[in-house]
Amino acid sequence: MAKETIQSVERTFQVIELLAEKGAMGVREIGHETGLHSTVVHRVLGTLVDLGYAGQEEETGKYLLTYKMLAVGNSIQERNSVVKLAHPYLAALSEECKETVHFVERAGTNIRYIDKITPSANMFATGSHVGLEFPLAGTAVGKAILSEAEVKAVWDDSRIVQYTPNTICDLDRLLEELKDTRKTGFAYDMEEREAGLFCVGVSVPDYKGDYVYGISISAPLARMQEERLEEVKKHLWDTRERIIGVIGKKKNG
Repeated sequence: MAKETIQSVERTFQVIELLAEKGAMGVREIGHETGLHSTVVHRVLGTLVDLGYAGQEEETGKYLLTYKMLAVGNSIQERNSVVKLAHPYLAALSEECKETVHFVERAGTNIRYIDKITPSANMFATGSHVGLEFPLAGTAVGKAILSEAEVKAVWDDSRIVQYTPNTICDLDRLLEELKDTRKTGFAYDMEEREAGLFCVGVSVPDYKGDYVYGISISAPLARMQEERLEEVKKHLWDTRERIIGVIGKKKNG
């Protein structure tokens, strides 16, 4: 965090992020979770309500974020030039493979979903959405983005949560798995975050050559076997190369 912060802004975003994570909450609940005094929470919520970013439930008196907040997020996505450039290729990949495709950006020691395409024929729902963050070391695409030199530092600075029995909670196991990723460019999540869910991911450098983006394909484990997996990986890699091409053009455009 920067040395100089505007305290009122910092407190406002504490409340916003908490409501985004938990849903409707009362003043006391928010104060307990954030450590803010009830008077401060009231002022923050009053401002958010006046601006239209929060509302209050009549029956419970609890506060929740409104769709105005979502509209701001959607506007960011629509104006993000990298997402705009990549989206047609991601949509084509999703249609080719008939599976869910994610586009992510690095956010510190996390990855953040910045685009998601689910084909109309796909009946398998994933628990992801644009804006959601997960530790780099806990996702296929995050593993692909990680550089060898930073793995231990990122691991030590990450909150490791065991979502399933397959979740990697041991650094040595992760390092061993990443040896293959360095050779092939592909990283995997085999039911590490959701039971029955398989993901394969690749990193995507920006126009400066920094590995800050990535693409993944998510599908039921049963559908991602042998020849089918190899076919999906080929489409994924081809899409990666196309997106690198358009992101590279951005530098001169």
